[in-house]
Amino acid sequence: MIWENKVEELKKNITGMLSRKLNVKDKKIYILYIPQITDRNSLSENVIKPLLQYSDEQTLTAQLIISSIIYTDDVFLEEDTNKITDYVLQGKSVIIVCDSGEYIVANTLKIEKRNIQSPEVEAAVRSPRDAFNENIDSNLSLIRYRIKDSSLKADYCTVGVRTKTSVVLVYLQDVANPKHIIETKKRLAKIKVDGILESGYVQKFLSNKKSTLFSEIGISERSDSACASILEGRICILVDGSNLALIVPKTFIEYLDIGDDHYDNTYLGMFLKGLRFMALIMNLTLSSVYVIIVAFHPEFLPSQYILLLAASRVQVPINAVTEALMMEGILELLREASLRLPKQIGSSVSIVGTIVIGQAAVFAGIVSPLMVIIVSLSSMASYAIADYTFMNSMRLLKFFMIFLSSIFGLFGFCMALTIIVIKIASITSFGIPYTEPIAPFNYEDMKNYISSNVVETEHRPNLLNTKDKRRKK
Repeated sequence: MIWENKVEELKKNITGMLSRKLNVKDKKIYILYIPQITDRNSLSENVIKPLLQYSDEQTLTAQLIISSIIYTDDVFLEEDTNKITDYVLQGKSVIIVCDSGEYIVANTLKIEKRNIQSPEVEAAVRSPRDAFNENIDSNLSLIRYRIKDSSLKADYCTVGVRTKTSVVLVYLQDVANPKHIIETKKRLAKIKVDGILESGYVQKFLSNKKSTLFSEIGISERSDSACASILEGRICILVDGSNLALIVPKTFIEYLDIGDDHYDNTYLGMFLKGLRFMALIMNLTLSSVYVIIVAFHPEFLPSQYILLLAASRVQVPINAVTEALMMEGILELLREASLRLPKQIGSSVSIVGTIVIGQAAVFAGIVSPLMVIIVSLSSMASYAIADYTFMNSMRLLKFFMIFLSSIFGLFGFCMALTIIVIKIASITSFGIPYTEPIAPFNYEDMKNYISSNVVETEHRPNLLNTKDKRRKK
């Protein structure tokens, strides 16, 4: 009667749990499962049907059921009755033979998932079209499909007291720096929170400072990018329920690199890297430079341009600082609104809204045409970087630049840039300086980063201090 009482107790404690009672060869067998997360066809065909059809004279035991009767591939014996609740909530089926001190755990989990689709966050012209989805097993299969190496390790852990979210660390054991692996596992073990619903939660907990503005951990939606990072000696972190993998460690200049740079012509990749760096500077400084020139230092411009600028601002009733803050704020509002609009009308509404608002503001004399051009260029530049988490920091720092420039002019502009550079230089990503290989300077790493030429790159990045430093064998 011990197991019968335990089953009744579990039915009261676990909402939605069902129990199926079988009588096989004068043995009482209970099967416990939650129908919403259980593959009921698999349970019926691979567990219940073989048990009911059992007719041998051999005494029915839990060990015999595992070895000779049921068909489920992932199955094991367990003695700790306190774990039954966890197993059932994970989508597994618990098989109890009443006169046995052990019970059987069969993996009959049913997972609802999207099909493999093209990347949306890291869209590229020349790259594979398979992107991660929300299922951790599917994501791991995409990595194993590309890296067929016995040293590829996938270390599982569970994070979240209530959600019990699966997290996997994927790395090459004979390449990755052991210090990075140990440090990552240590930080994951320190996560004590009710639930992990997306990889962004893990990203915050893994950061050195929980409130840091700059991202120390990269994201990857594309499986080829994640595999490239693993081959370099980095660690890829997959979180169940998230379509974005985390890459550690990550340095500043690596956010300007995308997969196309390695697949296309070397010189084109170098040109595009320079273009992205210019886009980064433009997004950060254009509006504050406009404020400096209009409000403090018009002499920076040739005389004919000063007159044109003055003529364009004759009817503008507000100062340059208010004009810049207002237009940048409206741009961020349009950006946020376009993300929430239905997909079918989002792009058209955002484009029409931007054009109409910009033209109306100019005709009404609220802003100058030059301000509209600057805000538009700044907005376009913010989309040139693939990792949006990195550009989110720059979008916020843009307002910081405008604020200091509006108070102190050119001195405030230089002061704001200095503060940002000092902050970037003071960050480390898992012990690696955020500005490496620029500072401290490493010629080989810098050359390999700029060229992105897989033919000429013989060594893995020195900054990672990997076990196996050579890429070419």
